[in-house]
Amino acid sequence: MVSPPVVHLENVPDIDILNPLADFICGDEKSRFPIYRSSFFLTRFFQSLGIDVTHDGSARKRWVLEVLQQLEPSEIEKIILRLVDLREYKGVMGDLQLAVRSMNEILIMDNLAIGFDNAQPFIKLAAPLIFDEPEKLKANRTKDEAEFLSKQFGDDIKIQELGLDSVTTGYLQRRVDEVQACPKNKVPLGTIFLLGSTLEGLLLAAALNDQPRYMRSKTAPKDRSGSVKRLHDWKLAELIDVAHEVGDLRLDVKKFSHVLRDFRNYIHPFHQMEHSFNPDQHTVDICWQVFKAAFYQLKDKVSAERS
Repeated sequence: MVSPPVVHLENVPDIDILNPLADFICGDEKSRFPIYRSSFFLTRFFQSLGIDVTHDGSARKRWVLEVLQQLEPSEIEKIILRLVDLREYKGVMGDLQLAVRSMNEILIMDNLAIGFDNAQPFIKLAAPLIFDEPEKLKANRTKDEAEFLSKQFGDDIKIQELGLDSVTTGYLQRRVDEVQACPKNKVPLGTIFLLGSTLEGLLLAAALNDQPRYMRSKTAPKDRSGSVKRLHDWKLAELIDVAHEVGDLRLDVKKFSHVLRDFRNYIHPFHQMEHSFNPDQHTVDICWQVFKAAFYQLKDKVSAERS
């Protein structure tokens, strides 16, 4: 997964951001902010970031806010990132998760959010706000999901039926065999990650097997020069979209393949933590159904070409 672009603060945030940021630093509200900082620790917090201030004994929140208002944007950025740094919480993931959630609630007012590159925090543009779906839309989505899950596909997946070369077939079959051996109710994350990566291999192999048609597709991804990228450089999202356009995947499988792709991206622990993603058996069932549907549609295409 490619991380979104890093955003650097160009201006000091306005008071609507600085005020809750001061609350965060003081940490009086334990349900939102993991660390309470007394006078001594407020001084130490700032000085550890190279900001040479010493608490003067006045009201803590007012003093912190006055300090923040005098700082440069780069110094505010340092403060924000330190408050969502795992080192600040001595490696306690629960405290970091609370810190990230609270910081995002503050930064969203400036259309910003916290992202992670492995364990390193950075500031990025916030994702679009999503509010609760109207009941009718939610009901339709649930109905579509139920209909997709109700379709019957066999569990006997034989990659050789796709007409790929023997080496690719062997590697993909071993992955399928491994994921089928996973106890689904005990390793949901492992099952999802393996299904997602194997789907990517399956679609790339199908594209390589029918390269001219995939490369001519209107949705084939292009580089900065406008040339179609090498197939090996295509992302899973691009493989899914092109496979649908050329008729290898039907619309419902395209739609739910993107769901599996999104789940697969939680292989990055901090991405998973940022979104509080904890899959259950229902999630695993959706992912398995996506993979089997994609396999059988590709198999049907090969069978039709041979007949």
